[in-house]
Amino acid sequence: MNNEYPFIIGTSGHIDHGKTAVVKRLTGVDCDRLEEEKKRGMTIELGFAPFTLPSGRTISIIDVPGHEKFIRQMVAGAAGIDAVMLVIAADDGVMPQTREHLAILSLLGIKNGLTVINKTDLVDEEMLELAAEDVSSLIAGTFLENNPIIPVSAATGAGIDKLRAALQKMTETASAREKRGAFFQPVDRAFHISGFGTVITGTAIKGEIHDGDEVEIMPRGIYSKVRSVQVHGAQVTSATAGQRVAMNLANVTLNDVKRGDVVTARDCFTSSKCLDVSLRLLADAAPVKHWQRFHLHVGTTETAARLSLLDREEIMPGETTNAQLITDDPVVASLNSCFILRTYSPLATVAGGKILFSAGERPRSKNAKAALIKYLSILSEEPPLKEKIIALIEYKGAISASAAAKMNEITNTELMRAISPYESRGEIAVLRAGDAMLLSKHKTEELSDTLHTALETFHKEHPERKGMTAEECAKYLPLPDIKFVKELICVFQKRGEIAGEDDRVRLVSFVPLNEGAFAENVKALKKFACEKGFSMPTISEAQEALGVSDDEIKRIISSLREKKELALITGPFILLADVQQKFIGALASVSGDITLAAVRDATDSSRKYILPLLEYFDGIGITRRVGDKRILIKK
Repeated sequence: MNNEYPFIIGTSGHIDHGKTAVVKRLTGVDCDRLEEEKKRGMTIELGFAPFTLPSGRTISIIDVPGHEKFIRQMVAGAAGIDAVMLVIAADDGVMPQTREHLAILSLLGIKNGLTVINKTDLVDEEMLELAAEDVSSLIAGTFLENNPIIPVSAATGAGIDKLRAALQKMTETASAREKRGAFFQPVDRAFHISGFGTVITGTAIKGEIHDGDEVEIMPRGIYSKVRSVQVHGAQVTSATAGQRVAMNLANVTLNDVKRGDVVTARDCFTSSKCLDVSLRLLADAAPVKHWQRFHLHVGTTETAARLSLLDREEIMPGETTNAQLITDDPVVASLNSCFILRTYSPLATVAGGKILFSAGERPRSKNAKAALIKYLSILSEEPPLKEKIIALIEYKGAISASAAAKMNEITNTELMRAISPYESRGEIAVLRAGDAMLLSKHKTEELSDTLHTALETFHKEHPERKGMTAEECAKYLPLPDIKFVKELICVFQKRGEIAGEDDRVRLVSFVPLNEGAFAENVKALKKFACEKGFSMPTISEAQEALGVSDDEIKRIISSLREKKELALITGPFILLADVQQKFIGALASVSGDITLAAVRDATDSSRKYILPLLEYFDGIGITRRVGDKRILIKK
């Protein structure tokens, strides 16, 4: 279909104002396809018709229900349209559903369209003028205000040529729909065709789809493959955003897919029960409170949701704010998708807006809420893609590249290309280890400060060591994999914030202890304590004998204790492991009862040293005291 043009016009208006009749007069297609619709004389489900413009191009018309009870279908149809044809009967004029439909269209972000005054054959000139004035008053201040108002009669065909010309002009002057990005199509119908299998239909919102493409049915995450694609009943090899698309899906049953689901490019979108949104309350609605419950309509999905206001307890009529929608069911929404909220009783449209972020998280603290408010404020300004990605990284602090790409509905390649200038300027850090990890500038500085503090403490406690290993650093750097820790260490080294040597990292200002001199001091302490034997030296005596500083004696003792070559016992006396073994031997050599006096004689020492030794041995389970005697448990 070479003349197929990706543009969709939706009808809108009150019940029985002739929307379906106008579409039939334009296209020759009766969109009332259901028997029940024929009987009741009104549209219940969405109807679709190809419309060939005077230029020869073929676009789509969606005929949506006008009855108040079928607002759900009306929203589903309006979600994917490029322009609207608001139909108002000349004999009835503006009616309640006319107003509600126009409000819904405004909330759904429709920017283009025209107004049709139908049934002109049923009124005289004066009545037609009154109807026109009524219409002008209705559309004043809306997106339709400066657009054509065209009187027609679907019954006689009067004015239809003028309407065709206006639709041609509107199509030619409208902005082309964005074709880039991952494919996204809400499902409005799913049915089975014998010999072919499951077929789904809907309006393609983003991207392109081709025969053989792999797709995902969300929110359940069922993978499938496209067997064939149709546009307006004709077989095509591909379809694009802005077209009505039917797809035959492989290995999918009607139990796997239903209206309200979404067919997307595989692994490119997320489902969520928390949507970050920009919300506008209609001027004629009642005030809305925090945590109020609503019907949420987005795309072809309908579910219940609570409104979480972030910076206030109530929103007043006509106000706009950023907020969160907490849904009962998982929702899959493309970025910038529009939605509406309807009250439960009475059932009425009161608010709507745009999805700013489809994978929201409820803030758990004041700081988290402040960060979210700042992030949504940036998104609501509709910044370029690069700035949106950086805002996400700043908000999350740390996020994987695949998650960031998915949340922005782009590929990893597109993401890395977009953030490359920011990395080169040092505004973000990219840790390349498998799925890259992206760190904001603030998060990188925070981790740098944390590591700096950890190294300061480490150097004080272990001046004899050259620095910390990556595994030791990982205790202070909350990253999901040691590979990312090593990459971050490399980033800090390149920036000159830390130094590295022999797989160890240290502060740039730190000079490792002279290991040779330290080893000599350790050796000297062991010799001194060994010579003292059972007359164990105190720490101060050892320090004086070695002629070393307070810090140095602490480091020597700490090093020997870590190696279990030395223990400190009451005194505080220094007990070498070798002396401890000799003392065990002395205890074993005592004939008769092991008393304090007997041990003192066996060791040729004094009560000053023997009593702390025996009490220490009691404590570590080598001896057990029984009255004034001791029993040797371990030899």
